[in-house]
Order: sequence, then C-alpha cells, then structure tokens
Amino acid sequence: MKVRSAECGVRNCTGGSIRGLDFPFTLRIPHSAFRILFLLLLAGRAEAQVDPSGSWRTLHTPHFRIHFRPAYRDAALSQAREAERSYRLLATELHPPRGVVDLTLADDIDAANGFTTVVPSNRITIYAAPPAGDHGLLFFDNWLRLVTTHELAHVFHLDRSRGLWRGLQRVFGRAPGLFPNEYQPSWVIEGLATYYESKFTNAGRVRGSFHTQVLGADHVAGTARSPWNATLFTRWADGLVPYAYGSRFLHYLAGAAGDSVVPQFAEATSGQLIPFRVGRQVARVAPGRTLGSEWPRGTAPDLPGTSGAPPAARVLDSLLRTEPVPRVSPDGRRAAYVRDDGKGTSLLRVLDATTGRSLAARRVNGGVDYDWQGDTLVVTQLDFTSRWRIRSDLYRWVPGRAWRRATRGARLVAPAAGGGRLAAIALGPASARPTVPAPDLPPGAVWQDVVPSPDGRRAAGSRSVDGRWALVRWPADSPAAAAVLIETGGSIADVVWTSGGEIWFVADPTGIPQVYRWRDSGGAQPITNEPLGARAPAPLPDGTLLYAALRARGWELRQAPVVEGRAPVTFAEPLRFDSAPAVPLIETGYTMWPSLRPHFWIPLFDNAGPTGRFGGALTAGTDALGRFAYAADLYISPHPFRAAGDFALVSSVLGNPTLDLSAWASWADLGSPPSAPTVTVSELDHYAALGASFVTRRWRRLASVRAAVEFERTRFATIPDTSLAAICVGCETQNLVGGSVTLTLSRLVVGALSISPENGFTWSATYRRRDEQGSTRWSNEVRSRLALYARVPGLGGFAHHVLALRLLAGATTGPLGTLFRVGGVSPQGVNFFFAPTLNATRAFPIRGYASGELRGQRAVAGSIEYRMPLALVGRAIGHLPLGVDKVWLNLFADAGDAWAPGTSPRLTRLRSAGLELAGVLTASYDFPLSVRLGVAQPLADPPSGAPRRTQVYAALASDF
Repeated sequence: MKVRSAECGVRNCTGGSIRGLDFPFTLRIPHSAFRILFLLLLAGRAEAQVDPSGSWRTLHTPHFRIHFRPAYRDAALSQAREAERSYRLLATELHPPRGVVDLTLADDIDAANGFTTVVPSNRITIYAAPPAGDHGLLFFDNWLRLVTTHELAHVFHLDRSRGLWRGLQRVFGRAPGLFPNEYQPSWVIEGLATYYESKFTNAGRVRGSFHTQVLGADHVAGTARSPWNATLFTRWADGLVPYAYGSRFLHYLAGAAGDSVVPQFAEATSGQLIPFRVGRQVARVAPGRTLGSEWPRGTAPDLPGTSGAPPAARVLDSLLRTEPVPRVSPDGRRAAYVRDDGKGTSLLRVLDATTGRSLAARRVNGGVDYDWQGDTLVVTQLDFTSRWRIRSDLYRWVPGRAWRRATRGARLVAPAAGGGRLAAIALGPASARPTVPAPDLPPGAVWQDVVPSPDGRRAAGSRSVDGRWALVRWPADSPAAAAVLIETGGSIADVVWTSGGEIWFVADPTGIPQVYRWRDSGGAQPITNEPLGARAPAPLPDGTLLYAALRARGWELRQAPVVEGRAPVTFAEPLRFDSAPAVPLIETGYTMWPSLRPHFWIPLFDNAGPTGRFGGALTAGTDALGRFAYAADLYISPHPFRAAGDFALVSSVLGNPTLDLSAWASWADLGSPPSAPTVTVSELDHYAALGASFVTRRWRRLASVRAAVEFERTRFATIPDTSLAAICVGCETQNLVGGSVTLTLSRLVVGALSISPENGFTWSATYRRRDEQGSTRWSNEVRSRLALYARVPGLGGFAHHVLALRLLAGATTGPLGTLFRVGGVSPQGVNFFFAPTLNATRAFPIRGYASGELRGQRAVAGSIEYRMPLALVGRAIGHLPLGVDKVWLNLFADAGDAWAPGTSPRLTRLRSAGLELAGVLTASYDFPLSVRLGVAQPLADPPSGAPRRTQVYAALASDF
C-alpha cells in the first residue's frame, strides 16, 4: 500500500519532525501480518497530518464526498467545483475510478501538498494553504485546481485494475498489493499525474521552468537519469526527480506518438501479469519506439541559449539541498541565507558580505523565510502548535544574541522589511493576503511577495489570480493607486528593492528563470545571464548581486556582477481562465461509514497441531479523516471447534488524547503430559487493554504519556476431555488485572542524508502492575530504554559520523513477575519511518548470543556503536525493481546480564563485538527498506554451555 504525495517544495522544505510509529499496545505473534497491515494503515493516517477532532461537515457531489471544517466552507464549495471539473476532464482520457472518492480539505499545516491512496478506498487529502515562495509548485492558475487534478489523476491511474488483478479484487476486495499500477516506478506514477495537472490547467510543472532547471543541471553535468534511476532515491535531486523526468517524458511521448498514448499506456500496465514491467508497454502503445531509445529524447531539457558568456560568478556555498535565499542587511555589510547540506539540521547563516566569512549561525526548522529589519533578522518558520497543527510563525534574531518568538499560530510567511515597515503574507484556506495595506482588486488574489521600499514610502509585490500573474507597485498608504507593471501567464516571484529604488524580480519568459530589473522608462530588463537560471536576487552595495543557482549536485549561492545593456523582454499574455461550473451538492454532517467499513479481506491459516488447524480472514480500515483505524481477524478450527482472533482500534476523535483498544484470543498446543500420552493439553489466552496517549510535539522534540488498563486470562483444555488436576499440575485458570504507564521523551536531529539520528536522545520508561483475581499474588515491573546519539568527527563521507549509545534496564518483583530475556539480535520490524521505535521493550539484545541466553528478574544491557557512512549510491540494480540508496558501517560492542534479586550482577557476563553492513534498499522501485548484515563475536562463553561461535545474521531496520 502506497500513499502518493505531491512533490515537496524546494525552498527550505526539510523534514524536521521525526515521525516514528509508537505502537503502544500488545498484539500476539506469530500473526505478524496483522501488525504490519495495521502499521501501514496508521502510517498513511499519520502522513496526512489532519486533526480529526472537532466539527467536520461533508459535501456530497456526484463523484465525491468532500470533508471540511465549517470555518472554511467557501473554500470547500470551490473545492467541490474544481473536483468535479477535474473528474470530467480526466474521464475523457482515463477509465473512471470505482465508487465515490473521499476528499478531505485540511488546513492544519502551513504548507502546500496533497496525498492520495486507493487502499482501503479511493481517498485524497489536500492542504488548503497555497504555495508561497515555492518554485516547485509556484506555477499554478488556481491552487485547488492544480493539486486536485494531480491527486485525482493518481486515483484514476492507481484504481484501474484489469485481468487477473480485477478477478482477485472481485474475490478479496480492495486488498493491499492487488493494484497493479502501484507497482510502477515513481516516475510513471508521479509523472503521469504531473502530465495531467499541466494538460488540464493553464499551468503545471511541465510548463514551469523549475523542472527544466532540474533536467538541465543533470544534462549539463552528464548525470542524466535512466528510467530505472529516476525514482525516489536520497541523492540530489531527491523527491524532485520522478516528477521532473516522468512528466517531461510522457509529455514528449504524447507529442511524438499522439495524445492517446498516455491513456493507452496506463490501461496497458493495469492488466499486465508482471506489474513491474514498463518498457514492454511503451513499445506496445507506441509501435516503433522503445523506452530506451525515447527516454533520452523525452527528458532532454529545452534550454534557451544565452546571448554572450555569463559574467564570472563567485561560488560562496554549494551542494545545498534547499534554495539558499540570500538577504542583505540595510547597511550592506552582512548577508543571511539558509544552509542545508542534508547532513543534519538547517542553519540560518550570516556572512560578511565583503569577505564571505561566517559571522553567526542559528539552527532553524522547515519552511524558513527571513529578511533584515535594521540589525535584526525577522524569520518565519514552521513548528507544531499542537499535536496535529503545524503553523508558520514570526521570530526575531539579532545575530550573535537572543532568539525570540514573536507570534504563535499567526500563519505568516515571506516577511519583508523596509523604511521601518514590516510586511508578511498571512496564509489561510486557499488564500494568501498581505499583512499591510494592499490593492483589494481583483478579489481572490493569492500574493507571493509584498516588499516595502527602503524608504517605506512605496510597496511592491507579486500576485496571482486565475492564472494572471502580476508585478504590482503602489504608494504604501494608498493601495487604491496601485499600478500593474507586468501581467503575464508565467510566474513572477522574489521581488526585492534596491537602495536606489529599483524593483528586481525573477520571471521565466524565456523558459529559464532570470533576474529582471523594472524601469518605468525601459520596462523589464534581464540582469543575469545564467545558462541554468538564477533565483532569489539580493543586491549588494558594490553593484554585484547574490543569487541562488541550481546545479546537478544541489543549490549554489553565487555572487556575480549585474549584466547591463540587455534589451527589454516581452512577457506572454495570460491564457483565458475557465471557471469551474456549479455542481449539484448536498451538505450533511461528517459522513464516516462509507470510508470506515471493511473494503477487503485476506485469508489466513494457522496450524496449532492437535489443538486445532485454524483458518480465517483478516480485514482493516480507517475512515477518511482518521478518527478511527482498526484491524480484526477471526480464526476457526472446525475439529475441534475452537475460535481465536485479534482486534485493534485506535481513535483520534478527541484529538489529544488518542485512545487505543486491543484484544486477542489465541490457542497454543502444549503437547501431551508424560502421565497421559494420549491426551493433548491446549492453552487458551485472552488479553484486552484500553489505553489513552497524550502527546505534545515540536519540530525536533516529542513527549508522550500513555496510561492503560489491562486484563489477561489463561485457561486450559484437553482432548479428549480429561480432568486437568490429574494430569497437569498448575493448569489452573488465571485472571490477571492491572495497568501500565509509559513515558516517552525524544529530541533528535536527522537530515536528508543522515545514516542515524544525531545530537539527541530518546528515552522511554514503563511501569506495569498486575494482580491475580482471587489470590494475593501480584507483580510490579519497571523497564527503561535510553538511546543517546552524538555527531563525531570522521574522515569524509556523504553524511555525518555518529556515536550511538543504548542502555536498557528492567526489574520485576512479586510472585507473578516474568523473567527478562537477555541475548539475541534486536527484534525490530519493518522500519516505516526513520526514527527508531520509542517503546521500552522487554527484550535485552546482545548480538552474538542466542535469544534468551540469560533470564532473570533483573536485567541490564548496553550497546555502543560507531556509525560511518560508506556510499550514497542511489541507483537501481540493473533493470530490476530493486535498488541501493545508501550504505554505511556500524562497529559495535554489546554487554549485559540477567540475575535474580539478592545475587550480584556481572554486567559483562555476556559481551560481544562485531560489525554490521547497513543500508537502505528500495523494493518495488521506491519502497525504502532498512536492512543490516552483521557479524558478531561473543567475547565470553555462553552460560548455557553452547560453544562460543561467531554469529552471522541479517535483520531489518536499525538496532536502535
């Protein structure tokens, strides 16, 4: 099951908040399919970042259920019209999806994006805030139109299933893994959606200049991607690659072989038996053409020539993952920019504008914008304001001195100062309005920049309404007297004033962005001549400018002279905008059941020997908002007739806390007692728990507490029916009641290239109490897990070297206490997110020894690892749907002991050392899978008497 996301932006779009799935309640093993499927559902739910609590409404249209909050009903009505418009246009080329599509319009994060999944049903989540200052998404005629067309194209494409796949779905429903187009590489899936977003709007990234820059940078450097490498690898350009390469290739193929080739291709891949194949279907729908021969032509960038050699530029910084937008202080002595090399946290760095020497630096989050107001940097950045909500707020920083937060939940971006005035853009649902007086007309305009002049008497900005981009200037106190300097169908951004009163801005009338200067007497004149484009200009007092340039290995911060004497350019006229027509609709309260109900089942089997051979089914689901997520299975053994099953439910209907309910019943075969070899003894275990989790989050920090009540019952049965007391001493029914409290704290730094968390910690502690009903027996248990991470100096590498330390401790008292197990490899599962699991665990791994080599009521284990990067590969293995993303080496030492109360521990009773070759592989082209292959040498003899042997093992995910 994949969750498809719109392309992340390029300006300071760093993932700073670490999402780890903390699975707080117990599920029985071995039915790991139950756990994995439920984790997948929760993963998609967490990715959506939607607060499901409070009041929601639903608009019912012919093809959609649109869920929204009453506060932005007008935006939801616009969304309804745009959704039906996109559906009508896409249905002219692609096979319509089955059923009604759930579309959630959310406004809980100040970033522009969208997500789509077709499991367990077709559903879309759209962030209502429009992109501001984001060149990857900036070229749109209407934000809701663009993102809806893109995400709905995913639904049309991924929902389509023919042949054997359709037959399997008729039997098992919309089960994960039964959608053939989900197996396609990301350049097909994202490229097709980007192709249609550009075909059915007056904008889109195929028409925009940013993808031309991405392709051009690779082409010029001789590092153009093949079809097998144009996927979601970490190496630059990371998540931009499949969108840029895929959409341009399909656009080229449609132009060369006809518009029908793209829908024919989508139809062909939806029925192929081996779903990973791509090239065969290209040749089938475009006779005489092959993927290998057409790909270089289709992805070659159409770069306009430059008139004359560009002036020599000085590179101040390079290999950056996000755009280093420069801002020069009013006195011209200092320049600020964001430095993000992908190895750790992003820094807002201040340089001496003359020498380039670093003067100060400050760690920042994602979505960063900034400008100088005197000697103070005014900064906006994203951070959590609640468990679910991420807002962009204003901060003030005097470099070298204090950092102060100025707003909370203000939703401000693009701050700009001049003449004692401070302007910013306030985000809202499908809106972006200036915080200073600005022209009211035309209504519905989305503003990108508003900048006061250095003397504060005038203001200038760029805005878009219905695909008409304009550069506007007005007297600061008389916005009604505004003058439109330029109106075009292409985007206009990065507006700045010079000290002499000129307006500089970035536009792409030639197909590549350059910096332009506006003069009333001469119009717009280019002042840069970069072959691959220039963005984010910042004028310097010596007549040069700073700007951001894109290259094959990342962004560069450059300084170059202003190009003089260039002829004014002509801007293309805006295209005619067709408003989405009205649609029939009905408004109700939030409609949950159609998305929550079961949509699939998966057959399961479990052979418990004479106790029973069980067969059953598993299902799972979640509603469109994520208020409830559940998984359930039921097993039946006909002879003897017995039943078992699992159930898990997570509810976020309250927002914070999250409630969880879990229960299971399982049978285990205990064999035959020596005194009755013809009798089979079976154990029936019941378990139920109800918990509540309170979570508070910041960009790099998380704190949570979970309290739960638990019930356990153990019973025994015999085949044939026999008195248990006669053959099995101790086989008595046992009922246990109790509860637990778990506290989790974490603070981690992780960059795009990181091989490990660094400069932070995670700590989790659990207290558990159990009492037996009908007796005085009881138990107390305490467990703690602490992991520390520190960046250390190392020789080169694509990422930072990290020293990691883990300490585990546990103690149990009372007659019901269970023993801790020390030894073995850490029992991690599939690592869906980068963050390590935060739960305190009952396992105490010591690599090189058998699992449970030692057992006791007290246990301690520790590990130290040195993690060093080896290679950033980012390539597929031939033409297989498998690839290698990045590889690193772990050198480790483990030690630990388990003992009984009253005895002395020997903390190095078990000890080992070894190394692991670890890495991230990609399966099914784009699914990241953390793996490690290790060699561990025991340094002490096993207490069990087993020989001391070198252990070779393979495992999923990081050990910690």
